[in-house]
Amino acid sequence: MSLPDPSLEAAYQIALRYLGHAPRSRAQIERRLTRGGFAPDIIAQVIDRLQSRGWVDDAQFARDWIDDRADRKRYGRRRLAQELRCRGVPAEQIEAALERLSPEAEIARALAALRARWEPQVLLQADPMSLRTEKQRIARFLQHRGFESDIITEALRQFLTPEE
Repeated sequence: MSLPDPSLEAAYQIALRYLGHAPRSRAQIERRLTRGGFAPDIIAQVIDRLQSRGWVDDAQFARDWIDDRADRKRYGRRRLAQELRCRGVPAEQIEAALERLSPEAEIARALAALRARWEPQVLLQADPMSLRTEKQRIARFLQHRGFESDIITEALRQFLTPEE
């Protein structure tokens, strides 16, 4: 009976601690272990072990990330996709996770972000030039949050339509 490779066990323990702080993508764990100086074959074994136990699943990571950030931070599809790309999630898994977001939900999140920052009544009472400037600021704000132009246009329309 052979003893386990000490560097494999050390890498596994580091990966477990890293996962203990927050969910991570496969690529994030690989980067962490690479920074730790572990060999690629050790890293692959650790990743395989974590995946076999269900502790690393990029598809689930992407779904959970989107569910959390879309609602809590009120981000749009573009911003969510960019954040997942930065975490090394494969494009096809990002797209699959984003498919769950409906345009109606996107508009609702954009409106929630607007309402948290602007009062529609104040904008509606502004002169035309000030209103135009504010609309541009709002559009830039929503673009930065990752919303597409059609979502921004509809959210602005709904936001500035007086309620009866």
